[in-house]
Amino acid sequence: MFDRIAHRYDTINTVLSAGTDSGWRRRAARESGLSPGGSGLDVACGSGKLTAELARRAGPTGRVVGLDFSPQMLEVARREHPGLEFLEGDALNLPFESASFDASTIAFGLRNLANPVRGLREMLRVVKPSGRVVVLEFVRPPRGPVGGAYRIYLRTLLPAVGGLISGDAAAYRYLSDTIDSYRTPGELGDLAMQAGWSDVHFHGLAMGTVGILSGRAQ
Repeated sequence: MFDRIAHRYDTINTVLSAGTDSGWRRRAARESGLSPGGSGLDVACGSGKLTAELARRAGPTGRVVGLDFSPQMLEVARREHPGLEFLEGDALNLPFESASFDASTIAFGLRNLANPVRGLREMLRVVKPSGRVVVLEFVRPPRGPVGGAYRIYLRTLLPAVGGLISGDAAAYRYLSDTIDSYRTPGELGDLAMQAGWSDVHFHGLAMGTVGILSGRAQ
């Protein structure tokens, strides 16, 4: 599915988020704590937008790697960010030694993992002691008018617009059909704790519909 929509993925995200998705990624990159010369891993990197934000923080002397399981997404990432390193790989079995990076991140990919706790544990394994781990993810729509409006948006506008732009309505029906599988902030925090993260924090964005989960290795 991600291979099929890779060529229009960024455009659709920008349209559906009214251009705010770039700001969310910049915030996630700041939460990583990467500084010039640092090293970072962006898991489920897709077209590489968060990878590029991490690379800006790491600078020319740092190392940032994007990893994804979709060859077509990686093709887009390499074309859009030719100076960066991208690898095809499995988020549940990261092909890196333990304590290889200063930070690891994942943006809008956690909900797609067959075993999210294992994925979070792998992200933790590859960071150095006191290294940062960051998740940018949609969360379950909150109760009340905002949550109600957001549910309507996800079930109607998202599949309609996403399907029109991408030419693959089925892919965006999948995204809207999985609304109820989105986790609450508390549930995301529990997953991180199960995975062994310490100093876990959650920051809500976009009126509580998106959030950043952060923690660190001990």
